[in-house]
Amino acid sequence: MNAKNLEVNSLSQKIAPFEELKSSQLPPSGWVAAIRSALNMTMAQLGRKMGISRQAVSQLEAREAAGSISLQNLREAAEALDMHLVYAIVPKDGTLENYVEKRARELANEIISSANQQMSLENQMVNEERAAYMVKEIASELVRKVDRKLWD
Repeated sequence: MNAKNLEVNSLSQKIAPFEELKSSQLPPSGWVAAIRSALNMTMAQLGRKMGISRQAVSQLEAREAAGSISLQNLREAAEALDMHLVYAIVPKDGTLENYVEKRARELANEIISSANQQMSLENQMVNEERAAYMVKEIASELVRKVDRKLWD
């Protein structure tokens, strides 16, 4: 395992606790408004805690609901609510390793398919079994290197 593989593995382990959260639904009004409302806190009260006006809280909540709030604003609101902002980017399916492996298989298939097309013009096509073996070997090498070609 090389340094890039270790980095991918380490990051995967950091992401793992967030995996189950990706299926949770955001409140339609956003977290700040939902939590403030559940705590029976007015916008004016949250505004005082944040050092901003009631109108600024309303705008902050609207930006969160629209998906255009900054992380800094969310962090400040969380702090005023005596909470932590938790932020992560998680793979859609599985782990970072799975993502790299999936992309490596796709690229390896593209490489072999392209080579096979060229070889078919010369009447030298590789049989399916050999092609599958070559795909597996190329994919393994791409994964081992975490090759930049994966992202072209």
